[in-house]
Amino acid sequence: MATPSLIRYINQARVLRLLKDRGKLSRAELARFLKLTRSTLTFVTGELVEKGLVIEAGQSSVAQPTGRPGTPVKLNPDGAFFLGAELAAEYIHSVLINLEGSIIYRETVELESRRPEPVSEELVRMVERIWSHQLKGSQRLRGLGVSVSALVDSQGVIRIAPTFGWNHFDMKGALKSRLDLSVFVENDANGAALAELSFGRRVGQIDLCVLRLDVGVGAGMIFDRKLFRGSDGLAGEIGHLTFDPTKLAQAEGWGFLETQLGRNGLLASYRRVGGGAKNLETFLRDLRTEKPLAQKTVKAWGEWLTLAIRNLADLFNPQLIVLSGSLAELFPFVEENVKTRLRQRCFPTVEKLAIEVSSFGKDSSALGGAALVYDQILSVPDSNFLEDLVPSSA
Repeated sequence: MATPSLIRYINQARVLRLLKDRGKLSRAELARFLKLTRSTLTFVTGELVEKGLVIEAGQSSVAQPTGRPGTPVKLNPDGAFFLGAELAAEYIHSVLINLEGSIIYRETVELESRRPEPVSEELVRMVERIWSHQLKGSQRLRGLGVSVSALVDSQGVIRIAPTFGWNHFDMKGALKSRLDLSVFVENDANGAALAELSFGRRVGQIDLCVLRLDVGVGAGMIFDRKLFRGSDGLAGEIGHLTFDPTKLAQAEGWGFLETQLGRNGLLASYRRVGGGAKNLETFLRDLRTEKPLAQKTVKAWGEWLTLAIRNLADLFNPQLIVLSGSLAELFPFVEENVKTRLRQRCFPTVEKLAIEVSSFGKDSSALGGAALVYDQILSVPDSNFLEDLVPSSA
């Protein structure tokens, strides 16, 4: 049953969502958009102002019924902070964002061990360091989101992380036992999809897919502005689509899409044709200097990318596919050919499809972690962020 406390709680989340999407609005505009009475809206915004989440922002140009301009309100940038971390094989990259979604601090630390306990300890130290030095002990840090290239279930348990050699590691539990914060752990592609939804160039895009291209290959999918996780939180493993069943018995698993489209597959393909790149940076250098073998390799890689995009388009029919991860840098070299191949197919699922490279660059995965926490703020009705606004008796 919807109690008065729950209704107030939901309305507060709705106000925050609208201010996030639209910027500053007068109370009259908020009431009209949200279909609330003026008195209800005034009460709701009053509580948010009291909590420091919303501030007044000067006068609005929209005249009120009395003929006087209304005083708009907006999100208080310093009203809350959210920490996101990308957990990669060699490092942890973290970003701190404010309530407006702006990155106000970032740092990268190298990992000395890939074992779960030392990695968790480094994450704890990172949180404590940023909380102490950047936020000066502020109680407005609302949580930590960790984005990792792994199969992560709905409970925050890392089921399989090939990069680290982990199986069934409860990272969320390990971090929560040490931190007095909300903690979220998610697959990196899912996190990147939330980052695009919340902060990307097309904020609020209803249906989109993020194709994460790195050592691993995965997809994060947003439908009706919500992340699609699947029954156990394991959806989106497009890198494990089978394209050649005859090769699945090989030790390398070369029947999977990831073995051709992922970073290791790309570099292995380059070596097979005589290229000498030992890492992605060297391959990119060869590509930019127009070495024929690098151009040949990236062209073949583009065919696999086209296959991945076609599968995503056919299965989910998104409005937008965003390419993220270290290999997204290759897209400009194959963009024309990929789009030509898609047009030649003349299938309805790709007629209106937009394909873009993420604007977040190296921050993408870490920002995805922060988005995991940020998304909880504005979710209705399952937000953890506003629980302190609901009396414990509710």
